Amino acid sequence: MHKFTTLSLIVSLLMPLVASAKTYYQLQIDGLVCPFCEYNIQKKLSKLDGVIKVEVNLKQGQVTVLMEDGKILSEDQARKEITDAGFTLKSLTQHMVSSEK
Repeated sequence: MHKFTTLSLIVSLLMPLVASAKTYYQLQIDGLVCPFCEYNIQKKLSKLDGVIKVEVNLKQGQVTVLMEDGKILSEDQARKEITDAGFTLKSLTQHMVSSEK
């Protein structure tokens, strides 16, 4: 079920962006427990240069960040924003998805 949920989230984030390669990041964060936590993380990460979309899964403590072409989210940058929001970044994984017609 976990893999299906993650795959569904990724597909829903990337469906409108079928013409080019996009980078997204999967962040594992400790301390996410409520809708205010979700809002706080979305607000912090959305303000970063190049962020297109931020999705939070409270149950799994995961955040998916979709970036514009050519933009990156460094671990230091993510850690600073997550720490400033009062949470702990456990891991950050970068993924590249390319779609060709």
